[in-house]
Amino acid sequence: MRHMLLGVVMCAVLTLTAFAQEMKLIPNGSFRIGGYGFLEDEAPSHFVSMPSYYMDETEVTYEYWFEIADWAIQNGYDFSDRPAKAKDGPYWAETPEKHPMNMVMWYDAVKWCNARSEKEGRKPCYYTDSEQTSVYRKGSVDINNENVDWTASGYRLPTEAEWERAARGKLIGANYPWGQALSGSMANYRNSGDKFDNASTPVKSYLPNDYGLYDMTGNVSEWCWDWYDPNWYANPASWDNPRGPSKLPSTGNYTDGTRIYRGGSFSNENNYETGYNLRIAFRHQRLPTTALRAVGVRCVRAVLDDELWETEKTAEYPNWKHLNWFGYYYEADNGWVYHADFGWIYPLGKGSYDNWIYFPKYDDWVWTCKEVFPYMWSNNDQAWYYYDANRKLFYSFSRGYWITK
Repeated sequence: MRHMLLGVVMCAVLTLTAFAQEMKLIPNGSFRIGGYGFLEDEAPSHFVSMPSYYMDETEVTYEYWFEIADWAIQNGYDFSDRPAKAKDGPYWAETPEKHPMNMVMWYDAVKWCNARSEKEGRKPCYYTDSEQTSVYRKGSVDINNENVDWTASGYRLPTEAEWERAARGKLIGANYPWGQALSGSMANYRNSGDKFDNASTPVKSYLPNDYGLYDMTGNVSEWCWDWYDPNWYANPASWDNPRGPSKLPSTGNYTDGTRIYRGGSFSNENNYETGYNLRIAFRHQRLPTTALRAVGVRCVRAVLDDELWETEKTAEYPNWKHLNWFGYYYEADNGWVYHADFGWIYPLGKGSYDNWIYFPKYDDWVWTCKEVFPYMWSNNDQAWYYYDANRKLFYSFSRGYWITK
């Protein structure tokens, strides 16, 4: 039994840490967006002010996409059939699952961001109604800026400005994250000379930029939030933390109804005929129904946290609450709660994703969260416990037996 439970807890912890994407802080400040005499839709180049935010250090990997998507499908989400056609690395690759996800429609990418948020216990960003009461989980819905909770703690696609700010790092006016000249030693693009021969490479195959972000040029392009408007940079709304056009712009048959994606990919050739489309400033755009092997996903989230259990708890009776992962408890005015199984405890933390709980009977703080409960980490023992709700007992992995706690 001990070995079986130990295997289970290790699986739970590894699920939380092995697939999860690391994020890097992009500091607040101003940067110069746009190109310098290349294409009309990159002009006028101008300075944009941005708050700080977090961005995934890599493109979402093949394995991480399906780890979230599998959970999502079991919890009320649907996706198109396109992601099932995604290509990971070749059979001879050492880590085929570490290649970036691809074959993702824009609609699927947005729903996946919400699922990633909800799986962690964060507040989702995307809704199908302007009142932001109906979480976007199903179908292909053309949502607009009013359907986004920009103050939520959850994950979302970067705005075009957020993407370019992060890609440029600390450089001003550079064509690429490292400088002015393209090099096959710095990025994966068509005929760049990598061993995968005009296909994706594993994430982190090249050096990061000075914000610690990998593959901001090449490998796969990345969906952004914004509707495409070729005249957007001339709009004063694009100067201060812009979120793109507030609704679908009318810009002609070719561009009407397309979304931005950025970064260039393994399929792009960097020449005059293509507009040097691996440059940071190049504004790729496609219909949101598009799914290509050269287009993937990278998420951002705000530098914000939820109040303890705020997005998950529901009221049953006055002061009695319910968490769908932690059970019933009575909420006292002084911060203490009486849990149906644990008695009086004192919880602290953020949302349902970072929770410390004090057990006064044992003078011990334990850590847990939505993704790992009923496993808990004891600060006193520096060891994991498993709680069996049916038997009302804890299993100590360090001691190898069941105890009450």
